[in-house]
Amino acid sequence: MNKYSFNINTYLAVGAMLLGIVLIDSYGIIIKSLGDTYSTTQLLVFRNVFAIVPLIFLILFSQDDSKIFRDLNKKFIIICLIRGLCFTGVNIFFFISVINMEYAIAMTLTFASPFFIALLSIFILKDRVGVYRWSAIVIGFLGVIMIMRPTSDVFVIYSIFPILVAFFWSLSMIVLKFVPENISTAKIQFYSLFFSILGALLLYVFSSGHQTIESMRHLFLMAMTGILGGTGGILFIYAYRLMSPSKLAPFEYLGIPSSFILGWIFFKEAPIEQLFPGVIAIVMAGMIIIWRDAKKENLQRDNKKFY
Repeated sequence: MNKYSFNINTYLAVGAMLLGIVLIDSYGIIIKSLGDTYSTTQLLVFRNVFAIVPLIFLILFSQDDSKIFRDLNKKFIIICLIRGLCFTGVNIFFFISVINMEYAIAMTLTFASPFFIALLSIFILKDRVGVYRWSAIVIGFLGVIMIMRPTSDVFVIYSIFPILVAFFWSLSMIVLKFVPENISTAKIQFYSLFFSILGALLLYVFSSGHQTIESMRHLFLMAMTGILGGTGGILFIYAYRLMSPSKLAPFEYLGIPSSFILGWIFFKEAPIEQLFPGVIAIVMAGMIIIWRDAKKENLQRDNKKFY
């Protein structure tokens, strides 16, 4: 019975992860297609506001609606404020990246996040990092440099922005370690999104990026950025709750070939020469980190069995 249950959870987790990748990629495609018409701050407001829709379903599904406004404290609010500002940074830099770069290159560079998580865990969580993780960090950043090619003619200043996406995403994940385990995902997401919406509105108010929406189709697409992006993020959380991160994380790298395929279909982009061999180094470095995490989990599990 337990074996059957495990298999079901595995299929559900992988399915949620793959669907999440498709939704995030679709959301990125819409942003790139609208980027020439509307400002990044205007798109950011729509993305964050309409992300409330899937969040409402998450709250109702988790039956956590009665606890959302209870047991709030200063530490929790500060953590959600940091995460909200991180999300604002993630989205604004993501928009700038996909609008101004070839889609597959922008998406691939965001996969630098595992290396930032490893680095930030040293300084913020005081984690000890061994030779394997340091090797992965070095290999990963070499892969990033190979794709960016800062000394060549193909280098564009916009390639810095996907790295900022990876950094702020990693920081938002690290601060979660300070949230007590008894606080639900829905509650964390609710307050993080609240501060992210405030950040987006402030950027919009102090920018000169207002553009009249040209059609109902554009309005629909702008609303879908929030629904697709928000749902994709929730599916990622759902997947990681069903399955060990070290076992599930390799499936995230399917986002690299999917972004390449979508970039080719929608924008006729095929940056194969610029992606290789850097993309191989990024994936290899990520796999080293995943392998070490899995080995650490197995060791901890064996120690528990022994005692």
